[in-house]
Amino acid sequence: MLKMSKRLLENLVHGPVTRLKPREPFEGARGHVEIDIDKCIFCMRCMRECPSGCLTVNPSDGTWNINQFECIACGVCVSVCAKHAITMNETPRKPAYHKDISTYRGTPPVRVAKAKAPSEADHKAPENEKKESEAGTPSAEA
Repeated sequence: MLKMSKRLLENLVHGPVTRLKPREPFEGARGHVEIDIDKCIFCMRCMRECPSGCLTVNPSDGTWNINQFECIACGVCVSVCAKHAITMNETPRKPAYHKDISTYRGTPPVRVAKAKAPSEADHKAPENEKKESEAGTPSAEA
């Protein structure tokens, strides 16, 4: 009982121990993920590396989605982004009343298909056609 009364008196004399809600972010605070969709090349690496699975990237539609309620703000997507399009903002996001998925639309880069290397059969085909055409045509002397 004496230990509890001592603690009670200490709490009455000292100020609050917790921080007030409107505060500046402290060092090392994890805020929320943001993207600059114009820099994104839709390589889908952030989606593959995300441990919580909160990201979905669709390169054919040019969409990048994030579910902020599933995001654990670990920063893996920020570190693997090749174009540095994803950043970690230190300020916490505003309170939300509904679980919404944030969707960003961009234009994925046009990927040029690689030209197929000609095979040996393709090189020999014209020669064979010449030989066949020479053999099949009657000579002018005959």
